[in-house]
Amino acid sequence: MARPPEQLGSLRLVRQLGVGRKCQIWEASDESRTKRVAVKLVSPESASDKGIRQLLKHELIVSKSLNHSGIIQIERYSTAGRLPHLVMELFRHPNLKMRLTSGIESIIGQAQIVAQNAADAISHLHANRWVHRDLKPENILVDDAGTIRLIDLGLASRPPGFFSQFISMKRTVQGSPSYMSPEQIRGSRVGYAGDIYSFGCLLYELVTGHTPFTGSTQQELLSKQLYATPPFASATNAGVTPELDRFIRELLAKRPTERPSSMAEVAAHLRNTPFLTPKARSAASKKAD
Repeated sequence: MARPPEQLGSLRLVRQLGVGRKCQIWEASDESRTKRVAVKLVSPESASDKGIRQLLKHELIVSKSLNHSGIIQIERYSTAGRLPHLVMELFRHPNLKMRLTSGIESIIGQAQIVAQNAADAISHLHANRWVHRDLKPENILVDDAGTIRLIDLGLASRPPGFFSQFISMKRTVQGSPSYMSPEQIRGSRVGYAGDIYSFGCLLYELVTGHTPFTGSTQQELLSKQLYATPPFASATNAGVTPELDRFIRELLAKRPTERPSSMAEVAAHLRNTPFLTPKARSAASKKAD
């Protein structure tokens, strides 16, 4: 992937924080304000792609309609050196997938607060009538205290029945297979219940270290999302409480109507559900010390 120029208008790129299929994430110094920011930049080889530019503009529209400390703030869309980019809040912490890759021991002690904070952020998104449609650990930045930022709002859409002229209205199957709800896989319009299912996959991974469904091929994985009975998290992590075990399976119900009715309900439930048994909590606390 080609390296962008060091200077983009008032922005001086300092270091690369991440990379995607068509975009790069950089830490930059905004010399007009002597402030550090994050820049989501279209890679030079994709700069002429009208679709990715439209997605960035859409992401800005979604962000401007939100006001929550757990959702990344996007300041503006701009083009410099023919490279479209978003200027956003800088949150210098790895995503949840990175934390999990190093082992759940590094995050299990903060699992409940991370889950609660993420649920609150998603609840705010839903309250403002947006469905994220791509909830996964890669799209949650998290620090050592469990503070999070929900990112990547490019696929966010209005729920079914809500009139919108946005590009996200297109009925295309988009998302990440390991976290996609059955209705999303079938190509149906995804409502709030789709995010709730994806959150269930994320929550399962947060306390076990791996996704609830896997497959040797994408087709096998999608088939399991559609038809396989959700596994018990405690089968992998014996420290997971029966209460959390049952709740995760509710989140992963195949029928949308059988899942919790809202993310606000999910957030409230998480505040009152013990995640770990006393023995597991004690072990996590000792590791943290």
